[in-house]
Amino acid sequence: MTSSNTPLEAGQPTSRAPRLVRPARPAGAVPAPVRLPATDPESDRITGLVQRLRAQWTRSGADIATRLRPGVDDARLDAVERQLGLLLPRGARAWWRAIDGVDPVRTAYRTSAPSVGPGGWVPLTLEEALRRASGQGPGLAAPPALLPLFARDEELIAVRLGSSRAVAEQIVLADDGEGYQHSWRVGLDELLGAWADSLLAAVIWLPDAHDWVSDPFAMQALPRRELVE
Repeated sequence: MTSSNTPLEAGQPTSRAPRLVRPARPAGAVPAPVRLPATDPESDRITGLVQRLRAQWTRSGADIATRLRPGVDDARLDAVERQLGLLLPRGARAWWRAIDGVDPVRTAYRTSAPSVGPGGWVPLTLEEALRRASGQGPGLAAPPALLPLFARDEELIAVRLGSSRAVAEQIVLADDGEGYQHSWRVGLDELLGAWADSLLAAVIWLPDAHDWVSDPFAMQALPRRELVE
């Protein structure tokens, strides 16, 4: 019997498995890290405020709660940017993605467009905003590089194109009808937040009158009262 310690003869195969050799990584083949899209805090705030406004409109039984038009998609917003040759502010895109204006309300007495609440501001559809921006159709035309989101009588609330941040600006037709007067400027998120606050604390919906009524004492407590008048 052969001992297990007997040396192996030259050329005799062994039972040891061959060692695996990992191939060298080619130079420059390090995979690029996966980059997640950056969050957009302004768009997130606008989306949250739209949800808050929807809840307030529904709670109060306002006509606008059931008259909102579905928002538009990013493909349409991208096409509008190409048409205008200027970027839409991110906050404005978030607004139109959620709400594309309102359908009119027809009653026994009149036909009217529901307003967001205080001040009687009516949300415009994207198509109506483009008509206003180009000076086509009835109503006040927006000054250059401004795209209106809301309208009432001879006034508009518009955002400036070409900027990433959505700054809402109130513009009023001058008395001579030849120019514009600019009132306040504020971030769109702050404007929507002021409207949501006022609906909770200072503004009441009267279904029979199809109108909003404000509490003057509660209004005085709002930090930016001019935004809701």
